[in-house]
Amino acid sequence: MKRIRMVEMMNYSAGLTSKLFWLQESRKTASYIAEGYDKTQIKKIAWSENIYQVKAEYRAYEVLNGTYRRVSLLPEAVLKEFVKCDIETAKIINLIAILMDSRLFFEFLHEVYDEKIRLGEKEITDRDLNNFFSDKSMQSDVIAGWTESAVKKLKQCMTRMMFEAGILESSGKPRIIRPIHVNYHTEELLKTNGLEDYLRIVEGV
Repeated sequence: MKRIRMVEMMNYSAGLTSKLFWLQESRKTASYIAEGYDKTQIKKIAWSENIYQVKAEYRAYEVLNGTYRRVSLLPEAVLKEFVKCDIETAKIINLIAILMDSRLFFEFLHEVYDEKIRLGEKEITDRDLNNFFSDKSMQSDVIAGWTESAVKKLKQCMTRMMFEAGILESSGKPRIIRPIHVNYHTEELLKTNGLEDYLRIVEGV
């Protein structure tokens, strides 16, 4: 619950729109962290060795900043598993890292996606997205101040990330929920490292 409270104390941000799911890039960053590199050391090679396979220097640093912020939130044992696990497990761990870094996305999965699974509903609709942001705008002056364009981009970003994580069958309509299975080893690893509540949200249990 401590990690959940940390997310709940975060300020709301629309910064998610400037980031991608970055699965392979996040695993690359995590591999360097697991080997003992700090952010400054990774930055020195991010562009010189083009570790993220990007076409511009600024992009290499943008990917580094985004991925480092996320994966550095993972407990050490989970980070090391993230580097070596199968692709489907990596998607889930990456999603959890993103949820740990974004209060808005965390609350959307918790309040909308998770509730849909509990009720046996199969689709994330435009109405679900609209109601979520309408409710949040009444709860937060920060969100109330966002432009319509920013909110539209956030909706697209969140559903795209859910699709890339494997919990939606498509990022476009109809956005059919795809139940996932997390293997026993990963479940135990997440639980013993304080991430059980995040696991519950992505599994919908």
